[in-house]
Amino acid sequence: MKKILFILPCVPYPLTAGGNQAFFNMVEYIRHKMSVSLLLSPENKEMNDVESLRALWTNVDFYLFREEDAEPKTRCPRYYRWLKKMSESISRKMQRQLYSFQQERPYKNMTLKNSCFKPFPKAYVEFVSDISRRGFDIIQVEFYPLITLGYLLPKDVQTVFVHHELRYIRNENEMECLTHVTDEDKMLYGIAKDMEKAALRQYKHVIALTDIDRLLLADLVGQECNIHVSPAVVQIESAYDRIVKPASVRLTFVGSENHYPNQDAVDWFCHEVAPCLRVQGFKFVFQVIGTWKSRYVKSLQAVCPEMELVGYVEDLREYLNGSIVLVPIRIGSGMRMKILDAVSSMASFVTTTKGVEGIDLRHNEECLIADSATDFAAAVIRLEADKKLQIRLATQALKRLRELYNPQEMLERRLAVYDEILQNNTN
Repeated sequence: MKKILFILPCVPYPLTAGGNQAFFNMVEYIRHKMSVSLLLSPENKEMNDVESLRALWTNVDFYLFREEDAEPKTRCPRYYRWLKKMSESISRKMQRQLYSFQQERPYKNMTLKNSCFKPFPKAYVEFVSDISRRGFDIIQVEFYPLITLGYLLPKDVQTVFVHHELRYIRNENEMECLTHVTDEDKMLYGIAKDMEKAALRQYKHVIALTDIDRLLLADLVGQECNIHVSPAVVQIESAYDRIVKPASVRLTFVGSENHYPNQDAVDWFCHEVAPCLRVQGFKFVFQVIGTWKSRYVKSLQAVCPEMELVGYVEDLREYLNGSIVLVPIRIGSGMRMKILDAVSSMASFVTTTKGVEGIDLRHNEECLIADSATDFAAAVIRLEADKKLQIRLATQALKRLRELYNPQEMLERRLAVYDEILQNNTN
């Protein structure tokens, strides 16, 4: 069997995030076709998740880089670790002081100011360098924080970068949502875009999730032949056992606060869309699923008292069924897993054009699409008032998703990409 190594910045378990679901489904299939290895760098709190994965994937090899391996040699390691924790704590407190004086929402999770190169710990570089030279046929790196590993990987191996979200597109979108774009913002954007372009050129192949991203990548990198499209995989079989429960007052949003496009989406809904709903006398509850713990959430609830923090939901699809799912996303690229979650939940949804970008679902056919606050609110009111429309959209969305993104076909498509890569290597 051909050997493939996946390098990830996070542990893809539990399956509480869309990216985890997509990666898990792919490996669950590929591990029976290829010899699979994972290189992870888990924190102590993630070790139970790693062990859960080991139990599920008994034929997968795990290479774990632990944080303590990156600790520099010091005269007093315990004292050094204490100083490090104090430094991190002081830094967080300083940031909170700065954010408390900001008039607009906090921007600490924006990627615009955090997209330029950051060196990896020396021990991590040595670990990756060692593991990557153990006879793999394909080495695949996932997610932007690890994009510069392409400079490190051996040149006699087929290297692949999976670009879940084009960073320069996300940064462009973030700047479009700012009330004022500074010269520093423009400078950081330009530097990061050049770095992304150069880093991608270090890989022999790039995988995009959508055709739109493939075209954008070809334009950015200047080549098209080694850019492949392989959409994310979400299992939808269970959706066929569900019936559409018409929604009334329940509006739902899926996504955690630490992902800035989610924060922007909820902020936009609370400040811009919700007032339009109230003016029309529309009564609703806005249920936000995911982790939201910052002080800023309280200010959102102050302007939008209809907002409820639901937290983690054990059965997401059952919870979404019977609600109108909102996807007021204005930032990002790739595939929005929250769209796929809505469809597989048999829940009708309202989205922006950006939210459904790359997924060929159509306005008035499988969903409602609106980009201004007034239009978005009008779409929500229209959908809530028409139960037959809810049923039609949800039913047709599932049918079209099955036609376009059949899970088995998507898995076979990814395997075909690997076969093509390996075939090219032998020619």
